[in-house]
Amino acid sequence: MDIIMKGYRLNIMSKEYYYISLFTGAGGLDIGFKEAGFKGLLASDIMPQAQESYLFNYPNEPYLLEDIRKLSIDTIRTYVGNKKVSVIIGGPPCQGFSNMGNKNSADPRNLLFESYVKIVDAIQPDCFLFENVKGLRTMFEGRYFKKVINAFLDIGYNLHYSLMDTSNYGVPQKRERIIIFGTKLKKPFLFPAFSDTSYGSLNAYKNVGEAINDLIDKGEEFPNHIALSHSDKVIRRYRLIPEGGKLPKPEDLPEDIRRKNFGNTYTRLDRSKVSSTIVPGNNALPVHPVLDRSLTPREGARIQTFPDSYIFKGDRRSQCIQVGNAVPPLMAAKLADAVRKYL
Repeated sequence: MDIIMKGYRLNIMSKEYYYISLFTGAGGLDIGFKEAGFKGLLASDIMPQAQESYLFNYPNEPYLLEDIRKLSIDTIRTYVGNKKVSVIIGGPPCQGFSNMGNKNSADPRNLLFESYVKIVDAIQPDCFLFENVKGLRTMFEGRYFKKVINAFLDIGYNLHYSLMDTSNYGVPQKRERIIIFGTKLKKPFLFPAFSDTSYGSLNAYKNVGEAINDLIDKGEEFPNHIALSHSDKVIRRYRLIPEGGKLPKPEDLPEDIRRKNFGNTYTRLDRSKVSSTIVPGNNALPVHPVLDRSLTPREGARIQTFPDSYIFKGDRRSQCIQVGNAVPPLMAAKLADAVRKYL
């Protein structure tokens, strides 16, 4: 009996699980799935700099720079070959639903999920993992969320979904995301329990300070640690923002540094707390807890739990976008671990 049980366990642990990644970006979800033992067959996105980053870090993996609406099923199958796809992962662009986005029900990006559904239906993986912003569930009276759910139900997948906050999984950032898990298997899926521990090579951090304090005295010799050159006017504004606080009201500022609207970039992080959501944008990262500058791409990547070994390519602006768009790899790894155990 012992020999049989050991043999059975060995067979389970040695089984290979393959995934396809859509809307890959720089690969936050991918890093997590690789850390949990999954093997990537194909990644795809439309951002050239994200492709460059991914291929720099994973030079032996295919990454198609292609609009998902033009990505043919035959092309995907050439990369899959005779392998069984265990899971398809990805999160379509969310600007039409995001609190930071334009809240436009007519945004064509809102319908990119239809191409995702089409590919899932054609490839027939055992399961899929679909990630999107919290607003997907409630924006526009919830009709898009219902449309997404019904589309996956119509192709025969049983669904489980959860609103997950990355700060419950060792990520020093409050970032709420809807995760939809679809499966062909007739058993319940358990989302990962809250955990503040590291996973493999991915470090957990309790707060912003623990994540980035050691980078204060580092320069551009450290990968992607590129400080933005702010104008004197911007620096003067930053000096007025307390740690963990926001810029005073315009009427309370000296006249020469006032303006009508100040965005979320005029928010200073607190070393003792988790960060607000890191978002993509034109170099738009929050203000460092103690330095009068915005975060560098590497500091943002630390808060997202990217390992320092992962190098972002492209100019500073595109690095910020890649960091802000990503699913934090640590939470992705814990999700992937739950998927592997499920399979």
